Amino acid sequence: EEALVSSSHTGICGFLHLLLCGAIACDTHASCGTIQHYHHVFETVQIKSASDIFGLELDFSRCVRTYLQLKNNPHQMCWTWLKVIATDASHSSQGFFGHQSMRQFLDQQQYSVTGILRYEKMFGKNFVSTGGPETTAEFVPKLNLQPGEQVLDVGSGLGGGALYMAENYGVDVLGLDLSTNMVHIALGRAISCARGSVIYEVSDVTKRHFRDGSFDVIYSRDTLLHIKNKAELFKTFYRWLKPGGRILISDYCCGEGEWSDSFKAYVEQRHYTLHSVKHYGKLLADAGFSDVAADDYSQQFSDVLLREINRATAEKDELIKEFSQKDYDDLVTGWQAKVKRVRDGDQAWGLFAATKRVASDE
Repeated sequence: EEALVSSSHTGICGFLHLLLCGAIACDTHASCGTIQHYHHVFETVQIKSASDIFGLELDFSRCVRTYLQLKNNPHQMCWTWLKVIATDASHSSQGFFGHQSMRQFLDQQQYSVTGILRYEKMFGKNFVSTGGPETTAEFVPKLNLQPGEQVLDVGSGLGGGALYMAENYGVDVLGLDLSTNMVHIALGRAISCARGSVIYEVSDVTKRHFRDGSFDVIYSRDTLLHIKNKAELFKTFYRWLKPGGRILISDYCCGEGEWSDSFKAYVEQRHYTLHSVKHYGKLLADAGFSDVAADDYSQQFSDVLLREINRATAEKDELIKEFSQKDYDDLVTGWQAKVKRVRDGDQAWGLFAATKRVASDE
């Protein structure tokens, strides 16, 4: 790895392409490393020159579509790395809240493997977003998906939504998530679920590049709360969509009033960036989208949370056996706190739909 870093140049020519077989340890490739292992190996490499220290920054890693379609093998991976000066924010000792990157922050904090599996117990198998399969089955029909359409699932998590769209509507889905742990778990399950129409990728949507007009649909569930500059991201989404393309987003929002001290502390601890439902819709309109619908689903959010609390309570012994008493207590109290924040008017939940104008409308 050090030789590869030393021999590459910074900038455009600094991209390092690495194709690995069996990147996820499994029965047939027990000696292979996990995605986390490969990321750690390459991210810890640093080379000193006369004036700078260089390292590698992940551009993206994804399973190879051909292997998935022809062999039902999601474990053939491709990585693209960029040689960077290690004094950049992503490689500095300060980094993102004490971590080298936001991805590492998420993987080691909110989206540790244990944290993800705990969330899944609340949301439902293969889901880490509010309402899991219930809200997915309610929201996805709003997109009027057609067979063969190209869908970008931003924040695909464990792949529940991507698989639902592919299996029920015959669309091709690129599931993109910043969390290596999320994609690691999703790929570990993909061998028994994939139909050759869902590809998983680890990447940062704010740094990713796709050709204009690449997708018919962009779908995102409770993910963009992590994105600070949503205005710029929505302009990027607009470019990525084909004319007439659709977007559907659910996301955490805030109330219209002044935030309580406890809500401020919660948002700061999570490093979220939240907007009111109304302002969120305005950001989409300002990005160029038409037919923008910004609907406040806070009451449904609260109702779903209460049902998830009741399910967790009914499965208390199983949860404690699989995790711990503390994990169970943290989940239930965390969900109860969300309900209270909604009741107090601090927290909200929005559902947003919009369309990219066709040429004759622009």
